[in-house]
Amino acid sequence: MKKLFLKALALLLVLTVLPLAGCSESAENTKDDPAANTEVTSPDAADPSSDGEGEAAAEEERLKPNIPESADFGGDEIYFVVWELDSWADTVRQFRDIYAESLTGEAINDAVYNRNALIETNYNVKITQERMPIGNIDGAVSKAVSAGDTTYDVIYPRLYEAAAMYQKNYFTNLLNVPHIDFSMPWWDSNCADSLSCAGILLCAATSINVNDKDATVAVAFSKQEAINNQIPDLYTEVREGTWTIDKIAAISEAVVRDENGDGTVTEDDFFGFLGANDVMTSFWHGGGGLLCSKDEEGNFAFTFGSERDIDVAVKVVELMQQPWFMNHHKITNTDDGYYTQLFETGHGMFFWMRLDEVTNMRNGDTDFGILPTPKYEESQEKYYSFVSQHTTGLMSIPITVAGDALDELGMVLEALAAESHYTLIPEYIESSLKTKHARDQESGEMLDIIINNRIFDPMTIYNFGGYGDKFQGYGPNNTTDIASDIQKQKKVIDKTIAKMVDKMIADSQG
Repeated sequence: MKKLFLKALALLLVLTVLPLAGCSESAENTKDDPAANTEVTSPDAADPSSDGEGEAAAEEERLKPNIPESADFGGDEIYFVVWELDSWADTVRQFRDIYAESLTGEAINDAVYNRNALIETNYNVKITQERMPIGNIDGAVSKAVSAGDTTYDVIYPRLYEAAAMYQKNYFTNLLNVPHIDFSMPWWDSNCADSLSCAGILLCAATSINVNDKDATVAVAFSKQEAINNQIPDLYTEVREGTWTIDKIAAISEAVVRDENGDGTVTEDDFFGFLGANDVMTSFWHGGGGLLCSKDEEGNFAFTFGSERDIDVAVKVVELMQQPWFMNHHKITNTDDGYYTQLFETGHGMFFWMRLDEVTNMRNGDTDFGILPTPKYEESQEKYYSFVSQHTTGLMSIPITVAGDALDELGMVLEALAAESHYTLIPEYIESSLKTKHARDQESGEMLDIIINNRIFDPMTIYNFGGYGDKFQGYGPNNTTDIASDIQKQKKVIDKTIAKMVDKMIADSQG
């Protein structure tokens, strides 16, 4: 962030009449006077094709962030760094939610552009983005921190590479950033609760971004094949709580076809389930568990290993060994594009995917529906959706942003997140996923279930003792003696976690 030009006296006068929200106290402030933090907004004009029926839509109560509605930060630059991977350069896996150069008519782009223009005007700042190769971010941030360089304000390393960075003293505790209020709906409370440790949170999911929503796991199915095979309505299965691993396995086994009659099911035939190594982790999390959660003191702890945990894991391993299951990671010379094309060209009933595939398949002819990750058992309270570490990053703030600069950044981020919650995210879900790309109204209902029940596992990000990678390998390696393997791994995992927790606490204390 460039030199702070805040007109201190003017802002001080504003702050005296509008109290600021700290992370630990803001929830109480909001609850004491809910009306003080809301405004009534009218919905967008009705679609002309709706014969005016939408004009009677009820007004929506909109929460307001507990910050000044405007301030003069003298044209300061808010500098975002986002990870980039060359092989995904032309896909939606690249960040499309931080910066937009101009209005183009594309829904997400224009929502980002309009959001930024509003915040830039209200706070007199300039939002800038740099795309940086995933392998360069650690070195760049390390150099900046060592030199006290204040150029970077917000960093998004890809989660798969972020573990090493989060274990160094690079980033500030987001729970201590002025004005950021994690009780508000534009911050993902599941993420904050899961990834905070000893009162320290180094990364967060927010409505500023759609990238982490795109990384959320779901299952697509071929609607035509469901009709051809007289499959019961799968949306009803979800609604009634009967969409389970056993159900997807039974249907997959029933529909698999050796179409060329050579005795083997290959890419030339029809699979029940088109999958990947990632099915191991995401389907296990679909059972509602975390490999790493918290102990009584709020510190990370390796908690995987109950009888149910192991039963769920073994069930997923066994699913991945079936002849009707295709693991595209085991097929040489293929990539994600080839894998997606197999589903689009009619070679599978079910398709494991991240939600970015909904956009990727928008121009295809396949009529598909969207389902959440299946439950382990019907008695499970709800469906859970895993967020992939391979295709997203979460917001972090380097420790070089401090003092008045951190105060300013916190205010701008809170404003961006709040505005995004009511503009960008509805555009992403309602217009982009539900209407533009999804093929039926029911898929929209399923998307609400998926987005609202997401899982972030510290083990997936920090890979303590290498167990995150090892766990994902259980499926493709057909490992079922998991209880024994845990006993071999547990001592190293616990030691690695304890070492990291101690360092995080020490770093936070200066």
